[in-house]
Amino acid sequence: MSFSDLTPEQMLYIKRLAHRLIQWRKSGSVDVDDLISAARTRWWKYCLRHPELADGVKGDEPSKDWVMIAFRQQVKYAMRDVLRDSSPVKVTRTYQAKIKAYETPYSVSLEHAINIRAGEEVADHDLWLDVISSIRQLSQRDQIILSLYAEQGYSFTEIAYALDLSVSTVSRAYQRTIELIKKNVEENRTSRKKT
Repeated sequence: MSFSDLTPEQMLYIKRLAHRLIQWRKSGSVDVDDLISAARTRWWKYCLRHPELADGVKGDEPSKDWVMIAFRQQVKYAMRDVLRDSSPVKVTRTYQAKIKAYETPYSVSLEHAINIRAGEEVADHDLWLDVISSIRQLSQRDQIILSLYAEQGYSFTEIAYALDLSVSTVSRAYQRTIELIKKNVEENRTSRKKT
């Protein structure tokens, strides 16, 4: 039996700890067996890095206590690493910084969000102005969602990932934005017809 083989006491500790910590997982894709496997792998790697511990186990009792402390520490940290990394979607800091930089220009002008290129003739100039006016009345978050979807071609999932929102929140915000723009344009057309 090698030093990296687990004793019944060590296996019992791993199983108890895995069952206790599984409640902190962030994704349903991680289960108790994943935690046990991560703990066993970490302990095996630790034993490979420290072969001198095998001699200490055969010796006196204080060495055995020290080995058990090291074992518990390695097992606990291995399980915590798995739980910490179990989030299904991670937004990196650099990606968040890019989105923050992308948000800034929208306070200046939104004309680029409308797909009208220089030199193209606008079929209905009043309609175009009504749409621009409606977009300017939206909140900054709704303007960003609209621009990322309509101008950049991002999917709702990609927008949710970028803005750290749920997909359903992005979808509802987009639908609400479109309805609001349609309503504002319709009201403006109706008021122009009356005058």
